[in-house]
Amino acid sequence: MKTKIILQNSDFFVNRMKINENTRIVGKKVILVPYRKHHVTKYHEWMSIEEIQKLTASEPLTLEEEFEMQTKWQNDSDKLTFIVLRKDLYEASDSIDSKSREMESMIGDVNCFVGVDFDEDNKYLGELEIMIVDRKNRGFGFGSESIRLMIDYCFNYLDNPKISEFVVKITEENEPSIKMFKKIGFQFSKKITAFNQIELKIEAKRCPDLFLSKNYLNDKNYFE
Repeated sequence: MKTKIILQNSDFFVNRMKINENTRIVGKKVILVPYRKHHVTKYHEWMSIEEIQKLTASEPLTLEEEFEMQTKWQNDSDKLTFIVLRKDLYEASDSIDSKSREMESMIGDVNCFVGVDFDEDNKYLGELEIMIVDRKNRGFGFGSESIRLMIDYCFNYLDNPKISEFVVKITEENEPSIKMFKKIGFQFSKKITAFNQIELKIEAKRCPDLFLSKNYLNDKNYFE
């Protein structure tokens, strides 16, 4: 069976996937900003939490390795990464500089890996991941809006390659996440027994009806 191949080391693809390096997306509940070095220390603290390691199937890294990973993600040719900020906390912060406000309001991250599935007529797939770290921030729509904004952003700004389908892989015990994606419009695709996961998909052509609102600002002038 042919497997999904993720594109690497293509100058054209690199340029396309760096489109978010200075982009800030403002929604109703969350603000998405590029993952930068000033976020790494807090991100490292998150990834030291056992529950988060289990939910994300991740191994703990040293702080130095986490900084190296941030640099890699920032330059990856196949991945878009945003840090999720709680908009109300960001706007209520008394801190003068934006970096401090971001640190105070960080609640998670959202990612999209782009690749080709040769089993599906060479379709481009966008594999999504969402992490809302603290339980007190779950159940308020922060994750759902982050996913909708990411899909909307990819649909509008990633033109070549154009994603045909968005997919998520979720551990079977993570029922809240499965429920959230189904509510958004994702449908069951298959069970991945080896990893105790299920795969959900949504066709990109369905996204205009589901996601394309104008409730956010795509701020291309965002800088660290």
